[in-house]
Amino acid sequence: MNRTFRSVSWMAVSVLIVIGTYLIFNATHTFYKFYLLGGRYYEEGQYSRALPYLLSAYRMDPENKSIAWKLVWTYGHLNREGEGRRVLEEINNRFPADPKVSESLGDLAFSEKAYGLAQRYYGRVLARKPSVSVRRKLANVLLAQKKYADAIGQMDILLSFAPDDIDLRYQHAQVISAAGDHERAARELQALLDDGETKKEVITMLGDELRLLGRDEEAIKIYKRAENG
Repeated sequence: MNRTFRSVSWMAVSVLIVIGTYLIFNATHTFYKFYLLGGRYYEEGQYSRALPYLLSAYRMDPENKSIAWKLVWTYGHLNREGEGRRVLEEINNRFPADPKVSESLGDLAFSEKAYGLAQRYYGRVLARKPSVSVRRKLANVLLAQKKYADAIGQMDILLSFAPDDIDLRYQHAQVISAAGDHERAARELQALLDDGETKKEVITMLGDELRLLGRDEEAIKIYKRAENG
């Protein structure tokens, strides 16, 4: 009796092992099918066709960053940013130390004019690692909220690392002008021209600043310079 029971038990265990192995193999096969098809359609730009496969693969392996990012960008291409943000937040919860996730969440929040949220995410990135591009984004977010002093502070930090960056110096002057300090903005713009900057928008902005300061004759000369190239 015991021998028969043991024999039946081993047979049951063997059957379970076979079934389990089959299920694992089938699940793995299904996952890679979804992963490959979703990836192929994504690379081809067929985002509507890619979405169901990528979503299924993500649900099967939510720790897989490659799938998660493709799913996020697929939602973006389909103008479904809200669902993309949900996936990003899930990734952020799983990988809280990944600055790329926080930056992308900041970008999404910025695009949706959720400036306070964007500021928080960009600040989180900068708390982990220095980044010129993210600090510039943070300055723009602060400017959008009319937090001029904070925006100027961020721009000052950027300029300390790249004092000869013409575009950065121009943006710095723009922020200062937005804060209402037209005298300082005019000085910075004049310094750009003295250093050889010839872009029409820079010259025109200097004219605007001089006009706001009531220095009309100087402004007219600058406007003529902008017109003559």
